[in-house]
Amino acid sequence: MAERIKEIKRMEIPKEKIREDNLNELLDALSDNKEAMLETIRFSSLLHETGKMSMLNAMISQQQHIMGNIAYEANQKPNSTILHNATRLIELLGMLDLEGIDHLTARYTRKEKEEGTEVPVVKNVGFFGLIKALRDPEISRGIYILLQILRGLGHGPKDKAPSKK
Repeated sequence: MAERIKEIKRMEIPKEKIREDNLNELLDALSDNKEAMLETIRFSSLLHETGKMSMLNAMISQQQHIMGNIAYEANQKPNSTILHNATRLIELLGMLDLEGIDHLTARYTRKEKEEGTEVPVVKNVGFFGLIKALRDPEISRGIYILLQILRGLGHGPKDKAPSKK
């Protein structure tokens, strides 16, 4: 019978062999992605030439300070209201039925093609032209709706809703 194993000796790979394998792996990856690496080098050299590389390095080294300033400014009353309303707007956009809108626009363009109507040519409208256009009830109704939307976006979550006049 054979002797029992008392000690396990691990097979050690020399550091030179590991280094050579790593270098070969890197060379293979570089040769496979030659164009991407050349573009990366061009991008880095452009950043360096324009001075943006030192700016990025400074921003990374001072990231705690920068993030603190951003958080402080985001918590200020006007900015927090804007951010709150922007998130509400994004939520609203997420709730829209895009397939229905796509179907509606497809029907509208098909109808436009069948009727042969074209989008009217835009002409320059001066101040007096705007005043005359305000007499049109459809235009004044549209402006009223836009103003109500802007009021709704502008008021904060604790503000009262705009009163109807």
